[in-house]
Amino acid sequence: MEKPLIMLVDDTPVNLQILHKLLGAHGYQTAEFLSGELAWQALKTSTPDLILLDVNMPGMNGYELCGRIKNQDNLKDIPVIFLSGMNEIVDKLNAFHSGGIDYITKPFQGEEVLIRVKTHLKIQQQQRQLKENFIALQKLEQSLEESLETLKRDEEAGRLVQFKLLPKNGAVFSGYTFTHFLKPSMYMSGDFLDYFELDEKYAVFYFADVSGHGAASAFITFLMKSFIGSFRTNYLKKIDRVVIDPAELLSRFNQSLIEENLDKFITLFFGVLDKSGNKLIFANGGHFPMPFLSSPGNSRRIIQKSIPVGLFENSVYSNLVIDLPEEFSFMIFSDGALEILPEENVVRQLELLEELNRTANGDINNVVRSLKLDTLESLLDDVTMMLITRRRTT
Repeated sequence: MEKPLIMLVDDTPVNLQILHKLLGAHGYQTAEFLSGELAWQALKTSTPDLILLDVNMPGMNGYELCGRIKNQDNLKDIPVIFLSGMNEIVDKLNAFHSGGIDYITKPFQGEEVLIRVKTHLKIQQQQRQLKENFIALQKLEQSLEESLETLKRDEEAGRLVQFKLLPKNGAVFSGYTFTHFLKPSMYMSGDFLDYFELDEKYAVFYFADVSGHGAASAFITFLMKSFIGSFRTNYLKKIDRVVIDPAELLSRFNQSLIEENLDKFITLFFGVLDKSGNKLIFANGGHFPMPFLSSPGNSRRIIQKSIPVGLFENSVYSNLVIDLPEEFSFMIFSDGALEILPEENVVRQLELLEELNRTANGDINNVVRSLKLDTLESLLDDVTMMLITRRRTT
């Protein structure tokens, strides 16, 4: 470690010799100057760690030299200790006003000089360290802000991609109308839904809620869409019929998530509309709340309890088939909808959601307005809804 450099400024050679010997014996380097002018010239090319400065000197005195030092950005942090035979309070005040940090009265004691030099060098070192830490903290803060801004841009881009993957709102398949609403709590959503017409006989839809929020959960929705898309392709190529077998599809997706070890699970309601027979074939992978089915003069919940997908390796799922009314509204909500309801009792919450489906009049926007989702700015959880309607043909 390099020895600290102490600048000694005194017009008395004996004092310089004593200080040089004293400080050198205790591990300090010294640079001696007999006048303020000489010291000032030296400071243009050399920066000491501390200055011991006499007050009364011909030409530039100690106060003037100290004042110049404190007016230079590259020198102002050097600690200056005055050495003087003047012991009046006004002399000490002048020393401090000019920028000195300490004052030693001549004749000085060697032990006192050493203690004060050591103390102020330590303080200076601590101040330098604090300044370096502050600068490093500022750089870290700037880097963090830049990283957060990058993450924000990336998530916004991911959000746009995710929303582009959603199906067309208001799609109609042989008289069945599909509409949806999705409002994420973060930039990207762990909720996802899709629907598509498979062929003249079948239309497929699914409604999913991945555990957690944000990009990690959104990634699972991308994986799910690709997974289901592959079986859609298989069906069209007559390779297999898994896409119209909800229970089998849930079982295979469950196994895929377990094998990928993604530490995520998903609630997934998967339905197949048999348009020719007006039937619904479905399997529920732990989704709650259950869907609501209403028709003129009637309303009920479609109940099938089961295990979320990706939670346990040997989960078993089963298909249920229901005959659909000639005219109906089928609505499914994510659990985020429960959290924005004024009621805290789950039974009452489900009754409110069922009432919303019954009174929606086939328009999902009526439900959005009833839940004030068009004005809410922040959500604790993603809120997603899907509405399937069929009107009597005349």
